[in-house]
Amino acid sequence: MSLNKQMILFITSMVIVLLLGTFTLNLNNTKQFLQEQLQSHAQDTATSLGLSLSSIENPEDISSMETMINAVFDRGYYSHINLIDMENNILYQRENAKSMDDVPDWFINAIEFHTPEAQALVQAGWIPVGTINVASHAGYAYIELWKAATNLLAWFSLAALIAILIAIYTLQIMLKPLKDMEKQAEAIVKKEYLIQQHLPSTIEFRQVVSAMNGMVTKLKSVFERDANTAEKLQRMAYQDSVTQLSNRRHFEMIIDSLLDPNDDVPAGVICLIRVNQLKELNDQFGYLAGDKLMKSLADEMKTRLHHENSIFARLNGTELVAVLPGLVAHQIEESAKTICQSMPNILKTIQADDASTSISLAYTSYQPGQSRGPIMGNLDFAIEQAEKQGSNTFFYYNTNLDQSNLDSSWEQSLTQAIKDKRFLLFHQSAYDTELKVHDQELFIRLKDTDGTIRSAAYFMPTVEQFHKTAEIDLLVINLAIQHLKTHPDTALLSINLSKAILDNEQFHKTLIQTLADNAKLTSRIAFELPERLVIEQKPKAWPLIHNLRKLGINIGIDHFGTRLGNMRYLQDLRPDYIKLDAAFTKAIENDEQTRNYVSSLCELADGLDIDVIAMTVENETQLKAFNELGVRYSQGYLFGAPAALN
Repeated sequence: MSLNKQMILFITSMVIVLLLGTFTLNLNNTKQFLQEQLQSHAQDTATSLGLSLSSIENPEDISSMETMINAVFDRGYYSHINLIDMENNILYQRENAKSMDDVPDWFINAIEFHTPEAQALVQAGWIPVGTINVASHAGYAYIELWKAATNLLAWFSLAALIAILIAIYTLQIMLKPLKDMEKQAEAIVKKEYLIQQHLPSTIEFRQVVSAMNGMVTKLKSVFERDANTAEKLQRMAYQDSVTQLSNRRHFEMIIDSLLDPNDDVPAGVICLIRVNQLKELNDQFGYLAGDKLMKSLADEMKTRLHHENSIFARLNGTELVAVLPGLVAHQIEESAKTICQSMPNILKTIQADDASTSISLAYTSYQPGQSRGPIMGNLDFAIEQAEKQGSNTFFYYNTNLDQSNLDSSWEQSLTQAIKDKRFLLFHQSAYDTELKVHDQELFIRLKDTDGTIRSAAYFMPTVEQFHKTAEIDLLVINLAIQHLKTHPDTALLSINLSKAILDNEQFHKTLIQTLADNAKLTSRIAFELPERLVIEQKPKAWPLIHNLRKLGINIGIDHFGTRLGNMRYLQDLRPDYIKLDAAFTKAIENDEQTRNYVSSLCELADGLDIDVIAMTVENETQLKAFNELGVRYSQGYLFGAPAALN
């Protein structure tokens, strides 16, 4: 029982005891007063009636006496009046047999009144004639006492109600600081840092609230320190200080993970920009001008080539690179042309119009399974071809990997596959250190007409080109729900959501309605969104996440940690788990900076009760390295390849 209820119960009990005591005392006093009144009333009536009867001239005139006795009896409330002669013979008698209908029997039985009787001598001159006996009727006292009791009870009940309400209201005001402290304590458990701005007037409460605020401030500073440490390590390890892009180490980590054939990632385009005569610019205008040029060129590249999963990096002093998964060459041709045309304006902006500095831009397609070396070799060749074409030109190196020539037959094939329900779900589980399943990540596969199972990398470019991504997302969700209906013991199923769900309001509503119609299954479903999408599409992504949470859905962040920037959003979003980008797995064994960074991420997530999952773990050395850094969950080919969800 809460302190508030205990105090209300105590105060209520005290008020009731006090009022009951007062009520009983008042009732007894009233009863005693009425008892005395009955005695006085009987004696006064007997005395006056005796004197009246003694004044009759003829003591034998009984009829006159009867008349006088009747007159008194009829106007008073008496039990009986008896006229007795000197030999104790009753000369005349009146009795009142009237019942007390206005008073409950239980009240009469509970309270006993003694009916007083008084006598007076009746004389004729100096000669005694007889005695008159008068007894008061107790009904009068019962009626008066009943009225007094009901009035007192009504007043005391009203007083008790008012007193209790005042006590409750007062306690709510007095104990409000305790409620606030309770919320503050609950917030601390949730790793939220709530400060009470209003300090209570009660000294004891003020001291406790001040202490709580101090503790919360300290805990918040610890979180801020961890976040700052993670961001600092991130910048030191992976960020170029001039352009704020990824550095070469970070680029190599990411491109290697994108080229891993074991990962379910799409093909894409890689674009290289080389600045020519940068040394001459630095010599003529100073290194600050060169830094401004690289920064402006990096900003232009990010603006023109921005894509949902794009990655930008500075390879060395003169080269910038952009990796664009899921795109095809013809989609960036105009952007490449615009970047090249922007070079004179950039030089003008940094007040180096007459500099001979120029850029060369080259791009080529890539697919998972290729090696980084040949791709970068192709880009070097393409850059040389661009340089031969002149200043500020671009060149596309066609490796016959480009799927930009997709025609309507691809769309028809995809539509037919959806109609024929030739899409299958595969899964790969994440395990803890005791090999207990954390979740099963779902992958979509296409069963070709010849029975061949195709990975997402085979058909996703087609899906994206014909804007069917959201449709595929909903297909995966419906297949997962059907599986859960027939397999009640299935572990948590995690499903990746694409940007298309956010951009299409109708798909968004359909998703929420589908989940609401299957509310009993939502506790076994998790949705994952890429970190880039969570950050860059916050106005759309966060409302969706909150709506999913209301339905009991678990939330995860995929490809976590490679986005350069502030990680304090974790405190507000509070995902259930995060999946480290596969790029970390490639470097976790030997790169000390990567290990330090991953360790700081684990400390940050642990402080918020967020599970951390390492991805694409392929050997025991990687698993051990992650475990040593505090990563409790792992997923990858070490535990098995994706298998059909049966």
